[in-house]
Amino acid sequence: MCRMLPIWLVLLGCLPLQGSEVRVHQPPELRASLGGSVLLNCTFSAAPKASKLAVTWVRSTPGGSGEVQIYPPHHQVTELRSRVALDSGRFRHQRDASLHLANLTQHDAGLYRCFIWTSATSSHAGNGTELSVLGERPGSGVQHWAACGPLGVLAPILLVLHAMVCRECQGLWHRRRHMRSGAQGQAGDLQSQPTLGLAGKDGAP
Repeated sequence: MCRMLPIWLVLLGCLPLQGSEVRVHQPPELRASLGGSVLLNCTFSAAPKASKLAVTWVRSTPGGSGEVQIYPPHHQVTELRSRVALDSGRFRHQRDASLHLANLTQHDAGLYRCFIWTSATSSHAGNGTELSVLGERPGSGVQHWAACGPLGVLAPILLVLHAMVCRECQGLWHRRRHMRSGAQGQAGDLQSQPTLGLAGKDGAP
């Protein structure tokens, strides 16, 4: 029995430990304002000493019509590369894979899932975070007019000109009304004055 003890110890060391399973934690939902930024939280624990430790963020579009890899962004998508950031130091030392997403648009809404890779073929995913983008970007009304083409650009100018013309028309109408009331007053004064008869040559009436 004593000779079998080393063999049992070796077999026991080959068994997976319960605490070695990677657990990925994400909040169920987040809300952010249009044009603002948001931090998509993702932490993981009990990560074993793996040959490879990497993170991938994937977004599922509303309705489940497809998935898009957000991080690391593809080199062709330059617009997305300037909007996402991940602290590599916190990822390696603090097991924090949170992703910062800036300049939010309505298209950024969806379900974000964080994948932690411990090897080239093994990954562990969180339950996902549903991101809602709310509100309107400041000045969106002007941008909406501009998006309509040349007529959209001219529309605000025409509205301003229309207001100015209406103001001038109202001022002119008030001036004419004042002039008419003044003329009618003068005519009434002339009619109220007594009529003087002409004297004859001899001064008799």
